[in-house]
Amino acid sequence: ALFTREGADGVRQVETRGLVAVAFTHRDSRAGDPDLHTHVAVANKVQTKDTGKWLAVDGRPLFKAVTAASEVYTTALQARLRDTLGVRFVDVANRDPRKRPTREIVGVDPALLTRWSTRRADITTRQGELAKAFQAAHGRPPSPIEAIKLAQQATLETRDAKRPARSLAEQRGTWAEQARETLGSDQDVKAMVAYALSPTREAGSRVDTAWIQATAARIGHTLATHRAVWQQVHVYAEAQRQ
Repeated sequence: ALFTREGADGVRQVETRGLVAVAFTHRDSRAGDPDLHTHVAVANKVQTKDTGKWLAVDGRPLFKAVTAASEVYTTALQARLRDTLGVRFVDVANRDPRKRPTREIVGVDPALLTRWSTRRADITTRQGELAKAFQAAHGRPPSPIEAIKLAQQATLETRDAKRPARSLAEQRGTWAEQARETLGSDQDVKAMVAYALSPTREAGSRVDTAWIQATAARIGHTLATHRAVWQQVHVYAEAQRQ
């Protein structure tokens, strides 16, 4: 997905030697809840593969690859956690029936997930308020594109200032106390963690011709179902970027 352009008005797209980037690992959300994630800032300059000339990144293919990059990151993170900790992930139905399932760790108490979703709860509440105001003003519910815009507005309006930096020990101490308050006792917390680290194993799917055909059919159905909405999303996102 990383290219640059040469020639008059950037008429020729050319390959590069790679990217320069810096990664920042964060352990919590703005609300202070556990939220392991990484921010990656990509430099705008790259070297052409043939001559080594430093030119600007061609942002269009990189922008289109954002979703794919996010999925690769999420899949890799889940695999790393599975291999190093022994946890298992499963699909959990989204509260919003229009959205696809989320991936959660088997054995983590739903009450704890709710307790540590403060940021999401604030955004959802504000988004609902904005949607009601939109309905009252226009006499109809927001379209998919308008709903995305309202979600972005809700995200910005509920964004608190970043909290002072805390050490890992401070974060873990706070989260341990919150877990005790939510689940009832240290023993309940320990039991949940023990189960999450050694969940009941399920036999993996056999990857054969039948599995490939069934998976392809399921993906095709998902794309056909969501394509119209995602086309609108892409058009809106491209307009916002420009």
